[in-house]
Amino acid sequence: MKIFKKRRWMTVAILFLVLIFLIQVGRYFVRDQEWQARNFIHTAVKKAYPEAALKFEKSKGLSPFVPSSDKVLRESLGIVILIHGLDEPGLIWMNLAPVLVEKGFEVLIMTYPNDQPIRASTQFFLKEISSYFKGNTRAVSIVAHSMGGLITRDLLTNPMFSYDKKAQQGKVPKIERLIMVGTPNHGAELAQFRFFLEIRDQFHQFFQKDAHWLNFLLDGGGEAGIDLLPHSRFIKELNHRPPPENTQFDIIAGSVSPWSKEDIEALVEKIQKNIPEGSHGAIALGDILFSMINIIGDTLVSVDSAGLDQVPLTIVPGSHLTMIRNFSRDSTRIPPAVPVIVQKLMVKK
Repeated sequence: MKIFKKRRWMTVAILFLVLIFLIQVGRYFVRDQEWQARNFIHTAVKKAYPEAALKFEKSKGLSPFVPSSDKVLRESLGIVILIHGLDEPGLIWMNLAPVLVEKGFEVLIMTYPNDQPIRASTQFFLKEISSYFKGNTRAVSIVAHSMGGLITRDLLTNPMFSYDKKAQQGKVPKIERLIMVGTPNHGAELAQFRFFLEIRDQFHQFFQKDAHWLNFLLDGGGEAGIDLLPHSRFIKELNHRPPPENTQFDIIAGSVSPWSKEDIEALVEKIQKNIPEGSHGAIALGDILFSMINIIGDTLVSVDSAGLDQVPLTIVPGSHLTMIRNFSRDSTRIPPAVPVIVQKLMVKK
């Protein structure tokens, strides 16, 4: 009887997973319609609860990072804005922000309703920058994790925002450098399975002080998850635009592979010494291994998706999260992307 019950539950679990898979595959064919439906619900909720919507929006925005230590800062090395990605409850910068302050940078944290359309988040980012830096023309650098990189690229390249022109007029600060960390510049297939991350994000928000019961919809209708998919309308439009001329781009991608590029090259060289001259088997094996590493990437974003033509790419060990932060605040581990980011920010253009 126990064996029968166990098999029954296994069958139910398998059927559930198959159903989820079929639903996700089916969504590909109605992507635009789903986006419109989600946006309609999101907009309707904001109109029905204007006070809650305004309060939620005011809880987001651009604000100074307050370090936990009482150390006196040296003369500022510059302003760095940190902008998070999709379904991020706010812990992504817990290792990087204190280090930047320690080095002498002024650090600002940008938060936004991250489930809404990416374009709406770009507009919100522009509004916050314009308001915060009103009358202040100091240049800034931006470090963006995941979707935050797409928002910043959209801000810099979209003609409807005319950011470069506004910067020349002194209405917004010039963005000297953009460092993208784990950004899916060509989209991420796993964005359609993001409901687990959404649960984590909403669980965190639910326990915030004075949290509204509709925050999970005021945060957005999930349009961003569709915008993040490869070949989405947003991704196509973004990648069709030329990069800005006055901003230095850098990309940091994570890799969970136990093999580095040097390991594979050493393996290929070793194999070539032990096979007949002129054989291309070792080279083919190396190409396959490189391809596997690029596809796996940081488990959420592949190295191929992170990369852009003519933009410097640095690969560091770690997953989408662990390359930039630790799971525990008590950990003394240094996330591998942190020293790379600091080094790039210390180098003047």
